[in-house]
Amino acid sequence: MRRRTTNGLVAVAALVGLVAIGGNVRGTDRAALAGAGATATATYTPGSPDAASSPSAPDPDASRAATEKAAAAKTAADKVAAAKATADKAAKAEAATWAVTKVVDGDTIWAARGAESVKVRLIGIDTPEVGQCGFAEASRNLRGLIGSQRVTLTPGAQTDLDRYGRSLRYVDVRGVDAGLRQIKQGYAVARYDSRDGYGAHPRETAYVRADAGSPKARCADPATAASGAGTGGGTAGGTAGSGLTGSWPLPADKYPCPQARPIKGNENSMIAHEPGDRYYAVTKPEQCFATMSDAEAAGFRPAKV
Repeated sequence: MRRRTTNGLVAVAALVGLVAIGGNVRGTDRAALAGAGATATATYTPGSPDAASSPSAPDPDASRAATEKAAAAKTAADKVAAAKATADKAAKAEAATWAVTKVVDGDTIWAARGAESVKVRLIGIDTPEVGQCGFAEASRNLRGLIGSQRVTLTPGAQTDLDRYGRSLRYVDVRGVDAGLRQIKQGYAVARYDSRDGYGAHPRETAYVRADAGSPKARCADPATAASGAGTGGGTAGGTAGSGLTGSWPLPADKYPCPQARPIKGNENSMIAHEPGDRYYAVTKPEQCFATMSDAEAAGFRPAKV
């Protein structure tokens, strides 16, 4: 009887221990589940393992757009600066040049800059005077070179003015020495330099050399020019070196050159026409030449038809 009672007490004690153990286990599980729940509800930002310490990644499209905008702004600024530099350069160039307002003859011009106007005698050359053979041709050629152009006037003579009060200057147009060109084309001679008592000038050597090698331009005879042959009026026989004989001007020629200088130079097209060309009779010349070689030397090209 005592043994049975003892066994029953042991069994009850064992059951109570198991219940206690089970409660501890369930409490532990509840704590673990509570902890798991806290972790599951933590704030999370996509693309960042730790939202509290990592910022969002930069947008590559926005960065590229900003770079392109900066480049465009720089290009626009560069264009504005370049345009301003060009305008400043042009203004300085114009301020340093003179506008030719009148060609008096083959070696004398009037030029103006702002309110200032001067009469200029080209240094180191001489061309025919009014009434002399070649006067009209030399004047016409210089007019074709620099008429209504902007030119640079450069001192170089022993004196600033000649005895008539004209400014002594070299005249250059677009880098071309007009006085030297007049000599090379036979419209002027080298003169008023160290060889005839006027003193040397810086371009004298080139002028004298060009004068020695250039053929003298032909002209209409002054005696026949008075009757109109030199300007296209009336008729005249062939003149020296022209290669043309018979009446002049040619039939239907609306704008005749002198017979001694029959090649027509049209400055609008820079084309030279000679008798026999399709458009010779209707071409209005600004310059007349003795030969096509003379026209080409002046910058004209022969007509193709």
